Amino acid sequence: MEGARHEVAPEESARELNAALEAKVAERAKQLLEAQEELVRREKLAVLGQVADTVGHELRNPLGVINNAAYFLQTVLAEADETTREYLAIIKDETANAERIVSDLLDAVRTKPPRPAMVNVAEAIGQTLRKCAIPASVSVHLDVPPTLPLISIDPMHLHQVLWNLITNAVEAMPQGGALELRVTAEPQALCISVRDSGSGMTAEQQARLFQPLFTTKARRVGLGLVVVKNLTQANGGSVAVASEAGKGSVFTVTLPSGS
Repeated sequence: MEGARHEVAPEESARELNAALEAKVAERAKQLLEAQEELVRREKLAVLGQVADTVGHELRNPLGVINNAAYFLQTVLAEADETTREYLAIIKDETANAERIVSDLLDAVRTKPPRPAMVNVAEAIGQTLRKCAIPASVSVHLDVPPTLPLISIDPMHLHQVLWNLITNAVEAMPQGGALELRVTAEPQALCISVRDSGSGMTAEQQARLFQPLFTTKARRVGLGLVVVKNLTQANGGSVAVASEAGKGSVFTVTLPSGS
């Protein structure tokens, strides 16, 4: 005699169908939200692009004049009193900040096509760290395997991505903290993570993080992470963020390794 067959109760079957339907609806809603956010992002970039070139070039000329004038005054007033030297240094620093904002604006709206070369990521990280202003209150920890596959990427693009992420991480720790850079090799990909021990971000802040003109900092126009995303995508990669308020943030750039 054959064993009795187990029949699924109508209620259980209905629950399973409802759960499957809810999962599909949730996934579709997520996809629609992501598509909407990307559309808003591109619209903002299009608006910025209409004025970026003109404004950028118009600002760079006077900024260059100011920078040269400050350098000249620092040279001829090398023996000036401490207050004068301090104010000349402020002029130089603020001019550099303004120039960086202009560069971020231009990079955000007109990503140049990548010129790929075979790059050693460990060396690229070391070179970028040496160019970043990292205060003594921030400790740097590297977790980079000695043997990593070379990747095909635009070296300048990679430098800009790393520089922006490292600078953001340092600025997220004004009282000091720990900066960790980690590289892991996965099948067909290389993952670069930049972690800080700063104040972290809310879910709402994370959702808007890569939108042009959004920033959590008082003196930024919100373009650095737009540059990171644009340059990473231009080289076939992706960028993601994980953060929790009060517990720091980690940005992960995933790049194709072809290995």
